[in-house]
Amino acid sequence: MSDIHLYPLSKAKNNPSAAIFHLWNRNLKHDFPISKRLLNQNLLDHPLLDLNRSFLAFAGKKLVGFLMAKKHPSGKKVWISAMLVERDFQRKGIGSRLLLAFEEKLSSDAEILIGTDPGHLFPGLPDEKAETIRFFSQKGYKVEGNAFDLIANISAYHPKYELDEKYTARRLREEEKENLLFLIKKNFSLRWYEDTVTLLEREGSVRGTMGLFKEGSLIGFAHTYSFQEDGLGPSVYWKGLLGEKYGGLGPIGVAKAYQGKGLGTAFFEKIVLSLQQDGVEDMVVDWTILLSYYGKFGFQPWKKYVHAKKII
Repeated sequence: MSDIHLYPLSKAKNNPSAAIFHLWNRNLKHDFPISKRLLNQNLLDHPLLDLNRSFLAFAGKKLVGFLMAKKHPSGKKVWISAMLVERDFQRKGIGSRLLLAFEEKLSSDAEILIGTDPGHLFPGLPDEKAETIRFFSQKGYKVEGNAFDLIANISAYHPKYELDEKYTARRLREEEKENLLFLIKKNFSLRWYEDTVTLLEREGSVRGTMGLFKEGSLIGFAHTYSFQEDGLGPSVYWKGLLGEKYGGLGPIGVAKAYQGKGLGTAFFEKIVLSLQQDGVEDMVVDWTILLSYYGKFGFQPWKKYVHAKKII
């Protein structure tokens, strides 16, 4: 369409936050209702947002589409964090133009991933958006592999697993922050470590993190969220679709030396019971493939995603 104009986000004349917020919720509020806080936290104010590779599409003065990109500090890996075209303007080539403008800004050996970005909104392409999946597949993106957000009503959950008396599970205290970071850095992925650093800087507290202890030593952790607190993590991004008494968890992990002993299962149950005691009813576990494992606790698939990537 000749009357559609694209601009890199770096050249936006006015703050596009309000226009993006309204465009998003006009089109996605029934599946992924976004809050202004989440939009700014995970996209517009995120330190990895790539202003030169993110684009806005206008019909006159009306925002009708956007592509938001993030870049790895090395520059070799980039993410499409979110891409959307106004419903009435779809099938007019706007999405193709946005994607082309983005790809033309990349080096010849760049790896593009859709979702999975630091501060992600999506761990992939939403499976319910079949047309979007077809679009990227036709543009040369390799689409394979699933991830799920799971949900359960935990209000009537009863304990099934026993935690040995040598172990305890409780919320972390502020003075245990460095112990948490040490545990994650030593035992888990760099992504989990960096996400936790960002979370603690943003929240200013470890109050939302549960710890698993053996005789006073921290050997496991889980980030949790609930309607009673102000935290905003992946499991409760779409809390607008949940009941008033929502909660969530993720990630969760036990130190390598203590894996394979059933501790993760008992620890997870303790967290469910803790959130239940706080009044949580609808609980979400985000970005997992462990359907049968969480199924033991009554969790079922809520949202499904497919991974997609392309090497330029």
